[in-house]
Amino acid sequence: MLASTFVLLLVSIFSLMVSRIFPRISVNYVSTFIGILCGVIPFIDHRIEEFHSEIFMLLIIAPLLFFEGFATPFGNLRHKLKQIIGITVVMVLLSTVVAGVALHLAVGVSLPLAFVMAAISTPTDATATSSVSMGLTMPKKPSEYLRLESLFNDASGLILLQATALWLVNGQFSYQKTALDFLVSALGGIFVGVICCTIVMLFRQRLLRTLVDSLTVQLLLYVLTPYIIYLIAEELHVSGILAVVVAGIMHNSEARVSLFVDARLSFISRSVTDIMNTILNSMVFVIFGIMVVRVMREYLSLQNIAIWGLSGVLLYIAALVVRYLYARYKLKETTKNAVVFALGGVHGAVTLALVFSLLDLGVSGNEFSLILMAEFILIILSMLVPTIVFRFILPKKQNDATILANVARIRHEMVEAAIKEVDKMHLPKRAKDVICMYLRDQAKATSLREFNQRFARALQIPEIQNDFYHNFRYRIFTRCFAVERAYLQQAVEEGRIEATYAAKLYQEVVLAEAMLVDNREEE
Repeated sequence: MLASTFVLLLVSIFSLMVSRIFPRISVNYVSTFIGILCGVIPFIDHRIEEFHSEIFMLLIIAPLLFFEGFATPFGNLRHKLKQIIGITVVMVLLSTVVAGVALHLAVGVSLPLAFVMAAISTPTDATATSSVSMGLTMPKKPSEYLRLESLFNDASGLILLQATALWLVNGQFSYQKTALDFLVSALGGIFVGVICCTIVMLFRQRLLRTLVDSLTVQLLLYVLTPYIIYLIAEELHVSGILAVVVAGIMHNSEARVSLFVDARLSFISRSVTDIMNTILNSMVFVIFGIMVVRVMREYLSLQNIAIWGLSGVLLYIAALVVRYLYARYKLKETTKNAVVFALGGVHGAVTLALVFSLLDLGVSGNEFSLILMAEFILIILSMLVPTIVFRFILPKKQNDATILANVARIRHEMVEAAIKEVDKMHLPKRAKDVICMYLRDQAKATSLREFNQRFARALQIPEIQNDFYHNFRYRIFTRCFAVERAYLQQAVEEGRIEATYAAKLYQEVVLAEAMLVDNREEE
């Protein structure tokens, strides 16, 4: 398992590097393609273990949903609670019934099997949605609904799946028991998430106020929180998914309240969240690509391809119709927004994880292969159709290359302003050259040859250990950084750069100054 995780991590990082070479292609598609290549190459494929839905949900989905919850303010949920319940409960039930009945009548599969397939097709994936709308401007309200839906409907789909799978295996279905199980699992998951997160939160806040430096402990607690809460909830037989989502939302409120209790911790926690989010998202689609190859290799045959294809298409069409009608007449959205909401319900690796969880529930043989291939076709359609349609109905964002070029130009001009400030100082030429070289590093304007020369000198010349020298250097650089910040402020006021991108450059300058302070303290 350790070797398999390490290989997946390396492949995910590699796919992120490749995606930077092709910025116009979504990283999710790049990761899927590289996953397919890994599945085709025996040397790599044999080093990745068989797919286990429980491990996948624990190691990848739980932290992803926790971080997604962390990005969601509680106030947004409180004001949209009615819509969230409608989308994640009422619409999910409608989709399941419509898709299940359609499959039963059109394909002729048994009603329990049809409802199992319909239940699996309800959870959506926010990261997959972002891949089909890359470079396009999504309408605000449908985009927000889609993100909130993906937070909570995994739990609804999982509970429905367990109920319908028992119906398929045992031949009995109890509406009362299903409703009771749903309430117990959902409310229990929320309760466990609130209690566990409160305990962790109070413990972390206590550490902040008692330990002089608790950064390492705090970060470890933060990273481990979704795993611990998910395991506790699942052990208590309630929804681990809802537990980690609720915990993430509570952590968002905690972070906003205690923003300056330890500013460095707040900043590093956000950086860790971004890094883990990026890697785990990439890993989801790498795994999906590998699963595509393995599923095709093991289950694809021409014997039942018509039934598989028809089932997958019906599942997708039924979901589209229900989602469109619900958005149009219940959420009162415009026709265009309703279409965007319907098509935006993209499915990903979570759907495959639910399929493979059926093996633990006693579903196997021909029924399992039918479910697997139908859901696989559903996933492909849900990604391809909006990728094509959105290009015709959504406006394009400003060209990323143009934005990046403008940011690079402003960064260069910002650094040049600092260098001009250095020229005004009464310093030896050698000192000015060294300072300017460090400043040009901010704009990545130094060559690899210059780096090699500086590296060689660093190996030969001992570092100066002199308080006067370090204080003098500190004053020079802080003066330069002040000039850079003033330049950015002026650029925003003159409309030469958007405030969002200027803020990122401003953050780089502040971080550079913070590194200067850290180095000074260490000395």
